Amino acid sequence: MASTPRILLTSLAVCMALNACTPAASVRDTATPQASTRVQTADTAARKPIQAAWWQRFNDLLMTALIQEALQASPDITTAQASLRAARAQRVIAGASLLPSLSSSGSTRRSSGSDSYSANLDASWEADIFGGNHLVDRASVADLQATQASLEDVKASLAAEVATAYVNLRLAQARLAVSNQSLASRDETVRLISLKQQAGLASSLETDQARLSLGQTQAQIPALENSVIQSQHAIAILTGKEPGALKTRLATAKPIPVAGGQLLNNIPANAIRQRPDIRAAEYKVTAAALRVGEAKANLYPSFNLSGSFGLSSLSLVDFLDTSSLVRSLAASISAPLFDGGRLKQQVEAKDAAREQAVASYQKAVLGALQDIANTFSTLQALRQQQPLLAKNVELARSADLLAQLSYNAGIDDFQNVLDAQRAVLSAQESLLSAQADNTQAIISLYKAVGGAW
Repeated sequence: MASTPRILLTSLAVCMALNACTPAASVRDTATPQASTRVQTADTAARKPIQAAWWQRFNDLLMTALIQEALQASPDITTAQASLRAARAQRVIAGASLLPSLSSSGSTRRSSGSDSYSANLDASWEADIFGGNHLVDRASVADLQATQASLEDVKASLAAEVATAYVNLRLAQARLAVSNQSLASRDETVRLISLKQQAGLASSLETDQARLSLGQTQAQIPALENSVIQSQHAIAILTGKEPGALKTRLATAKPIPVAGGQLLNNIPANAIRQRPDIRAAEYKVTAAALRVGEAKANLYPSFNLSGSFGLSSLSLVDFLDTSSLVRSLAASISAPLFDGGRLKQQVEAKDAAREQAVASYQKAVLGALQDIANTFSTLQALRQQQPLLAKNVELARSADLLAQLSYNAGIDDFQNVLDAQRAVLSAQESLLSAQADNTQAIISLYKAVGGAW
């Protein structure tokens, strides 16, 4: 046993001598230091994930309730939460490598009419001199944080999907209501033309034209009703329910949601960093950089301590006597000598993975900037378009009235009346679509910046 202290002292001396060149100490050189800084900043200053509840700004209680239900029951959320559980388990597994391992065993045996007893406790511990295990542990923390951010990203996307489906439902219901109003107007026109024909004041051509216009409008109704039903089904699925489960709740038509308050034209520069996918990409860069350090640590020797403590006796009384305790303690050093370049190539592979993570982060940021720029461009166009479309509705209604008066006075033919009716319907549908597009653009903007700002 005298050699054991020498081995331990030798191991300690080697460890102290090599400590300055450990991968753990230089991992910041291997990684991108900006990534770690960005992660910390994103967690403190600019982290406002899904809790921002931007959808409440639309002042639609039903839409808010549906989003909250989706965030609780959607299968996508369940899947993301399961991934988070797995990441937490991996985090514990990685942390266990820093702790000693213990195992125990015991036995009893009867031979020639006598009993013998034995018990053993084995322990081992790897000294993390070069920081490889610590880097694994830190990388698992970054992986866990990335998974948590990914869960928030799923929530953000889900909230936007529910809001989008809800706006589509209200648009379909509004278009259906406008078409039903136009249908009633054209049905009245057919009735009046039929009476005029009976009185000899209208031709059969005019009657057929009126009926054709009525039939064309009737043919649009089933498609619009189908759009309403499919939108209801989409919302139900997003909330984790069967397709027809929300039919009663969503049957009553309501206006297209409009965001309350003034939407600011300027978004703070750091607002984009609250996006969950950006935070997830940052954490992945950190984890990849730490794994480069882990791979480098594998190039150095490893130091292990192991020991066992045993009790054995031919009688149970003596077995409980600690004087029969047997102890052993050993230290070992292992170092790679020749592996065909496997360990060095692992470093290369991990470094390539880090570069991929950095590129993915850059792509995520550029994609976010594009989303914001495109949304602002869309909002700007809609702001200019909506007043014109509203004016077009007024002009179309006025033209419809004048065409009807001119026809009754015998100045214009009946085709002008039909054209005017179609123009009214088209102008109303265009205005409704623009209103829905404006709301959808605002939803996209909230999603693009990861919530309210």
